[in-house]
Amino acid sequence: MFFKKYWIFFIAIFYILLPTDLIPDVIPILGGIDDSLIVILGLIKRYVDYRKEPKSNGV
Repeated sequence: MFFKKYWIFFIAIFYILLPTDLIPDVIPILGGIDDSLIVILGLIKRYVDYRKEPKSNGV
């Protein structure tokens, strides 16, 4: 259940730690953009999933 909820987070961390990227990190600026983009997309997905969760009224 835990992995199912946070799978995109684990994939983003794995991608950052992986020595091969879509754009190599030795290329200035562009190398870090693809890593950052993966993290940002993961955060956006988590936010969208959070907004879709049913909310309780506290009653």
